[in-house]
Amino acid sequence: MNRTRSEKYEKIKEHLDINNDVISLISCNTCVRLAKTGGEEKMKELVIKLREDGYNVLDGFLITLPCWDSCLDNVKLNQAVNTIIAIACSCGCANMETRFPDCKIIPAVMDRGTVVEDPVTHRKKFRGTKRCGLYCKSPCKS
Repeated sequence: MNRTRSEKYEKIKEHLDINNDVISLISCNTCVRLAKTGGEEKMKELVIKLREDGYNVLDGFLITLPCWDSCLDNVKLNQAVNTIIAIACSCGCANMETRFPDCKIIPAVMDRGTVVEDPVTHRKKFRGTKRCGLYCKSPCKS
């Protein structure tokens, strides 16, 4: 499981153009939700803040594992969308960059490391990293 921290709202807004960006949000509903930095509630909170500040947010998608390519099959972006706020680990961001090359991808969370369970003792170990290393080899572009 990947551990993450939420990016500050002001930092996310630095990457947005209030006049030109048409936004969709894609949130992980697994690791990032369990780390309490994503999931349905966090996505709703971010949508509300963005709309209150005048940003054009069209919709949001809750995806089980956005780091797996097949899980993004259910994301049907409106043709007007040119910006995705990714509430996902760096692997999910990298996958979105590949899947949606014409969209600007803005990460809303940053990786802190991976939690691995020892198969013998069942103790959980935290391994700090700049990327989860499970599905990709490069961190999310910011």
